[in-house]
Amino acid sequence: RVHVHVGTKRRRAATTVAGMRATTTTMTTRAPAVARTRARSSARRATTLKMTMPMTTTTAEASTGRRVATRSTTTRREDGTMRSRVRARASTMDSISARGALELETDARGVERVKLRESGWNTWNWRGYACNYISAGEDNDGPIVTLVHGFGAHSYHWRYTIPALARAGYRVYALCMLGYGWSPKVEEEYCMEFWGQQVVDFTKEVAGASETDKTIIVGNSIGALAALFAASTQPQACKGLCLVNSAGNFEPDAAPGPEKKTLAQRAVGDAKEIDGKSADSFADKLRETFSRAVATAIFYSTKFRIRQILNQVYEFDVDDDLVSSIDLAAQDPGAIKTFYQLSLAGSRTKVKAGDLLADYDGDLMLLWGEKDPWMTPTKAARIREIKPNAVYSPVLGGHCPHDDAPTES
Repeated sequence: RVHVHVGTKRRRAATTVAGMRATTTTMTTRAPAVARTRARSSARRATTLKMTMPMTTTTAEASTGRRVATRSTTTRREDGTMRSRVRARASTMDSISARGALELETDARGVERVKLRESGWNTWNWRGYACNYISAGEDNDGPIVTLVHGFGAHSYHWRYTIPALARAGYRVYALCMLGYGWSPKVEEEYCMEFWGQQVVDFTKEVAGASETDKTIIVGNSIGALAALFAASTQPQACKGLCLVNSAGNFEPDAAPGPEKKTLAQRAVGDAKEIDGKSADSFADKLRETFSRAVATAIFYSTKFRIRQILNQVYEFDVDDDLVSSIDLAAQDPGAIKTFYQLSLAGSRTKVKAGDLLADYDGDLMLLWGEKDPWMTPTKAARIREIKPNAVYSPVLGGHCPHDDAPTES
């Protein structure tokens, strides 16, 4: 279980994990060797995930292709003098697609996070698509943690969570679901079952979850529903579930799909009126053309208001890197057509959120930003009515507390 330390806006306490102590192990990742990065504020210090905790220095052994992180500690000899003991741990930088170290930096408040990489991180082939993901602490001894982002976000949205959990000894894997972030922007019949199955496959094929080595699945917003789908349909590989300001309608007899439709969902229409249609008739062609035109207009309206929209659901200030990361995905040539299909996802979804929750029989935690204007604490209360043993951990933060208030989450 993750213990949440709730404090003031200015306080930045360290995240702790029950039963686990922070380690100084070297953390490796599978990442491309070449990356394009933007200029950073001089207030931030860039480093790499090869860097260990304080009192640690990092050296590179070019001849062996390895990096060796050394941690110096001081002990006292019997004669009262001091000596330095150096412990070294070597880690091989191997990967599925490339070799390299996951870069870290500290933000303006001094909090450690993953550094934005415009070219993305690791890739995993899923149904013929090279889907992106970030990983850290693969050689750690702790449980596997799978992180699932929300609508419009990506794996980088877990930029604070990834190093914090990896340093605490966990093996961490953050997925970019198909259609989002650095994963391909393609026209597919997206729905909650589609993304939920991708999470199931990711936990097994990339994170290595199994009956003997289960994963904790963490999801935010609609990613929480995808996480819930994976946990409830594949319980044999799931150790626990954490819903972070979850989307979904958990009221009795609620219909499948979104609790409240977005502007794009209302404007584009119902998937059952569009999917599988040959658009041979003039009416079908006109309907699809109109729906795509509306989706395009909403896409551009959203694209130019990224910071404004984020500030509406964040309790604290939104930084440039987060805005840039979302804008990068919007620049993809296939982003507009993908956005159209994403707008139809809710009406394609057949499974009910309440049914998935009722079917899940494992440990459950609700990490909730209580300043969220979309998913208010009343939703968390409703989930606890269904699952009274769920652990409720409130955070002074908005819709995405893991990024909005990382040291509290």
